[in-house]
Amino acid sequence: MEDLNILQNIKILYVEDERITKNQVFRFLKKRVGKVVLAENGEDGIKKFIEYKPDIIITDLIMPDMSGIEMLRKIRNDGYKCPCIITSALSDSKTILETVDLKIEKYLIKPIDVDALVKSLKDIVSEELECSENLLVINRQFILTDDKKSELELEIRNVYSRYLKKVTGKGAKIIQVFIKGKEIEILSKENLTAIEENLLLAGENFKAIEIIRKTVYEHTKVDIEKQIADLINRNVTIKKIEICPKEKYERIIVHVTN
Repeated sequence: MEDLNILQNIKILYVEDERITKNQVFRFLKKRVGKVVLAENGEDGIKKFIEYKPDIIITDLIMPDMSGIEMLRKIRNDGYKCPCIITSALSDSKTILETVDLKIEKYLIKPIDVDALVKSLKDIVSEELECSENLLVINRQFILTDDKKSELELEIRNVYSRYLKKVTGKGAKIIQVFIKGKEIEILSKENLTAIEENLLLAGENFKAIEIIRKTVYEHTKVDIEKQIADLINRNVTIKKIEICPKEKYERIIVHVTN
């Protein structure tokens, strides 16, 4: 499998508060990586990490609200082991030692050498492939060009939109689909019905809405599993349903079984 195809199967969270650097690196990554999620600072980075569950984090070290190390420490303390690349204009041994303690994969000095950044990403992904079939197996069985991957993601998004309207009576304002290895991630935002919205306004009914929606999905998931299976010509099962009414998003993880 070519290096380019490896990078097309990953999702990156890029945390940077300096606008010019952020825009330049984002444009560079967008052409080479499957999906890039931007965050403005450490707090936003934690929020986006929880929402998007990236494969790799790239974060600036010095930021106004909290440093990249502080952000990563919070993420690590919550039990996540996502690989991380730190970028910084600083180059001091104390800071580098702190990143070693947090098991940072790479420390890049600004201005960022984009070739070194890409090499670091490829090295991280290649190392992950050695201990996990997650990215590799689907490319053996389900080989996708970039255009085909985008086409299938769009078709799955449309199928899931129709499914939501059928089982809940309302679609979602935003639906994002990302094919990654043997997983298909479907993220939908702002899809609560008018009744559910009013329940939230009336008080803390987050848990009740979560239970109701999860129950509906559990009882109807065979329908969407079949539609996605027919679309990609592979057997699939929904292995995770994550409902977050307070944050107004939901995540469905679909596993490709063969």
